[in-house]
Amino acid sequence: MPNSFVTNLYPKPTPSATDQTLALNSASTAQFTAFEAGTKYIVLDVQDADARVTFDTSAASTSNGHILYAGRSYTFSARAAEVAVFARKGASGTSTIHASEFTD
Repeated sequence: MPNSFVTNLYPKPTPSATDQTLALNSASTAQFTAFEAGTKYIVLDVQDADARVTFDTSAASTSNGHILYAGRSYTFSARAAEVAVFARKGASGTSTIHASEFTD
């Protein structure tokens, strides 16, 4: 299985998909709702404050998970984005994560 995804230069948004936004504050965690069936990958950006994400059964928290830095964008497979649990990294502020769906 290849370890990278190659797509054309102009990705195609998933038809009828609606962007999703998570607002992470206090000690809350959040997940995206279901994605459209034809979605292959998710492009997301982290706004305002750093966040953390886990992909296993452990809960993301201010001290557990991979760090997603504010001001950067990330690309996840649709499957990874479906199981991802997000939390704000720091003790204050709101981390906003905005996601868009693409087919290719």
